[in-house]
Amino acid sequence: MQVLEQLNEHKRLALSGLDRLLSDNETIAGLAKRQVGLLTNHACTTCEGVPTSRALNNKLSDAGGGPIRLFTPEHGIQLSMRAGAAVNHGLDPLTGLPVYSLYKHGRLDDDATFGHIETLVIDLRDVGVRCYTYAATAAQAAQKALEQNIDVIVCDRANPLGPGAEGPCPESERRSLLAYFDIPFVHGHTISELLATCITQGKDDASYLVYPADIAGQAGLGWIPPSPALSHPDAVAAYAGLVLLEATNISEGRGSSASFRSVAAPDLDALSLTAALAEWNTGFAAAPAVITSMGGDQAGQPLPGIQIWPQRNMRKKPLSLGIHLLSWLRQEHSDFSWLPLQKNKSGSAIDNLFGHSDLREKLNDGVSADQIMAAWR
Repeated sequence: MQVLEQLNEHKRLALSGLDRLLSDNETIAGLAKRQVGLLTNHACTTCEGVPTSRALNNKLSDAGGGPIRLFTPEHGIQLSMRAGAAVNHGLDPLTGLPVYSLYKHGRLDDDATFGHIETLVIDLRDVGVRCYTYAATAAQAAQKALEQNIDVIVCDRANPLGPGAEGPCPESERRSLLAYFDIPFVHGHTISELLATCITQGKDDASYLVYPADIAGQAGLGWIPPSPALSHPDAVAAYAGLVLLEATNISEGRGSSASFRSVAAPDLDALSLTAALAEWNTGFAAAPAVITSMGGDQAGQPLPGIQIWPQRNMRKKPLSLGIHLLSWLRQEHSDFSWLPLQKNKSGSAIDNLFGHSDLREKLNDGVSADQIMAAWR
């Protein structure tokens, strides 16, 4: 550990829990004698850029251990599956090892099995927003493992949005993989902190261990998208607001070069929306743009819209941005509509996505975005 901390000080790198686990020779020696499972995807790497699946498998192999057993959440090990799509079992091209999916039906797959593993290691990157499914999958997997007398090791990572929180906790009847934790929509926690809110110890002799991450410092690499549509760091900054558009007929840019950094729709008054956004004090700015998405009903069609980016040296309030956008679109864009739930279920998609029905109800009643945000505070 001392050598790694000296490296961190020299390069001023932000270390993840994975880096600290790999440097803990005593724990690695113990894991080499056990069958280890790893829940991860290729967005997770060491501070030097080695993907987690390869780094841990090689480290245990060098210590005399056998191959690890890989598990993956939504989007798959290679982050190649679209949001909500069932992820099938497959192979990890980096290690050649089989990968077992924990995401097939919008929840932890009932058919998923941990086989004969003795320790489950979890290393996933969250984005600080409740509806992002990695942390919920990690929590369900950790709980299931502990109940099966399997030790759990969580390799923590920093929350890219920091410790601030915005929005209400979910209504109890809205709990799902999108609203799994009883926390604000923008929650301000790391994955290990989220798991601590709901994990209950399993059998007495199963252990639960967390390797912490640095919450400040410089990453040693360029941008690694945590999921396919978050291809730019500005998209993570705005995600908590723009993801709400996915429950409407307005595009948030998914499938375009400005995914989760834009708003677009046929006949959208981009100039008026740009001027309005400048008055909202959300820490984001915008400019008119033409957005061409490669998916959805308007695939390949250039649409009027705006492109959004975070302003330097200003506090970012992404959920406030999203509520203001919904309020403006509801009042000013005549073709705006809420999308229904899929799979023949009654209700509005926004209620499940946000975990709270009063957002839609208040916007429909003409309550202002500022009033809605104030009520939650």
